[in-house]
Amino acid sequence: MSSMEEKTFKKPKATKPPKSIRRIKKKIGDVIEIPTSKGLAYVQYTHQHTAPPVFGSLVRVLQGFYDKRPSDDELERIVKKPHRFQTFCPVYRVVNIGDWERVGSFPIPEFAQQFPIFKNTNARPKDDPKEKIWSLWDGEKSWRVGKLSLEEQMKYPQLEVCNDIGLIDAIETGMGPGGFEKLC
Repeated sequence: MSSMEEKTFKKPKATKPPKSIRRIKKKIGDVIEIPTSKGLAYVQYTHQHTAPPVFGSLVRVLQGFYDKRPSDDELERIVKKPHRFQTFCPVYRVVNIGDWERVGSFPIPEFAQQFPIFKNTNARPKDDPKEKIWSLWDGEKSWRVGKLSLEEQMKYPQLEVCNDIGLIDAIETGMGPGGFEKLC
């Protein structure tokens, strides 16, 4: 083929998803089991954010690591405890491919039923958290609040979307509700 001739490329055929991909129907209250290097961890699906820009599935990361799956009664007790932190994560994508498993559905505790207010900043992650300028977001609107003390920052989850690897890393490293040391 000379340098002047053009090579034509055929568009590849779209592949069908493997038959092993499941289509699990989401249900508020679902508890999902996540294998980590520290043991099994659990999240509860609490809200679906659909207003533009769409953030998707909101989960609360439940307390503890477990060598084996707790009984339904124990899972229900775990769900009733305060969570470690909340974040957006497309958990059902990972459930559908079979890497994570939905293990039950439990009522969301009263303290976690309201959509949380998130904090957000456009400062660099390594900037001093006490010097960052913050905004708060309630799922629909955002408002600038300026500097927040470290105590005030701990009241609000960080507005971010974690992928599956980022969520596992956050769970394993003990990221708390402030989230300013580590982003997904």
